[in-house]
Amino acid sequence: MGKRKLSDIPNLGGYGVFVDDLDFQHLSREEWKELGMLHMKKLVMIIRKTGLKRQHFHKLMRAWGRDRQNYAATLFAKYPWANKDRHRLMDSSKVTDHEKAILKEYDKIGGNSDGAILRVCGDGTGLFAHGELQWHSNESGDIAFTPGVALLGDHGMTDSATGFMVTAPYYYSLSESFRSELDEMVLIHNFQDGKINVEGENNLLYKNMCPEPDTEIPLVIQSPAGIKGFHFPYNTVTGIKGMSKSDSTRFLNDLKWGLANYTYDYWWENDDDLIIFDNSIVQHRRLGSTKDRLCYRYQFDYTYLQYSMSKRRYMPYMIEPYMSRYKEKMNNIVSLTF
Repeated sequence: MGKRKLSDIPNLGGYGVFVDDLDFQHLSREEWKELGMLHMKKLVMIIRKTGLKRQHFHKLMRAWGRDRQNYAATLFAKYPWANKDRHRLMDSSKVTDHEKAILKEYDKIGGNSDGAILRVCGDGTGLFAHGELQWHSNESGDIAFTPGVALLGDHGMTDSATGFMVTAPYYYSLSESFRSELDEMVLIHNFQDGKINVEGENNLLYKNMCPEPDTEIPLVIQSPAGIKGFHFPYNTVTGIKGMSKSDSTRFLNDLKWGLANYTYDYWWENDDDLIIFDNSIVQHRRLGSTKDRLCYRYQFDYTYLQYSMSKRRYMPYMIEPYMSRYKEKMNNIVSLTF
C-alpha cells in the first residue's frame, strides 16, 4: 500500500487508527480489503485527506459490505406487493399517511439515490440537519442493527467534530466474574425524544432508532470481528430487564462513568476526510457547527469481509432468545433488501 502511514487514535485503548498518505488512485482491491480487515479489528478508522467524491465513496464501501436501511426492509415485508418500489407504496391507499410521511423524509435526505448514501448536512435537506448530536448508535434499539457506518466529508466540515466512545477496553478491564454477570444482562430500549438531537427529531429517526417499544437487547455483544463490548447506546436505553428503575439508573450511571475514559473527539482536519466506525459496541456524537456542512453517510454490513475474518455470518449475540430473534429478523431483511 505504498507509503501510507498508520498511527493510533488517542484515548481509545488501542481500538482506533489514523490512516494518512493513502493513494486511492493506485489502491488495489486487495489492499482496500486489507484496510477493511484492519478497520474491523480497530473499530474506528479515520482516513485523512482522501480526495474522494461521492461516487467513489459508494464504490469503495460497497466492496466491504452492502448498504442497509432496516426500516425500508420492514415496509417491504409489510407490503410485499410493492416489489420493493417506494413509488408504488407512495401511490397506494393501503399505505398509511404516517408511513408515507416517513418515506418522504427518507427521500429528502438521499434515500432514493443509488446506494442509499444519505446526506448529513446543515441546510435542512439532510439527516440530523442542525445542532450537536449526543452519544448514540444508529438503529440502536433494533435487534438487527446495521453494524457499520462510514462518513465522507464534502464541504464545511472543519468547524465540527465526530466523537467516539469505544466500550471494549472497559469491558476487558473488568474482572472475569463481573464480566460473566454482565454477559447475562439485558437492556430495555425505547425511543426517547431529545436524546440525540435536541434541535429537532422526526418520524424517520424514531423508526430508525427504536421501531418497537420495550425492545430487549443484551448489554454485552460482539462486533463483526468478534470483539466483545457493550451495546449501550444512551439514546434508547431506558432500563435493565428484571431491575427496578432506581437500581437500573444507578448501575447504568456507574457504567457511563467507566466508559467516559475511552472517548475521542475528532475535529475534522480536511473536508474530504473519511471516517469509518463500528456501530455495534461503539457510540458516536457530533460537536461544533453544522453551518454550510455536508457529508455523506453509508450504513453497511460487512458482507464481503465477514467470511475472511470469522469464516461465518455475523452473530452479535451469545444468549437466547436473542440469537434466534436476530436470525429471524435478518432473514427478512436480507430477503427483502437484496
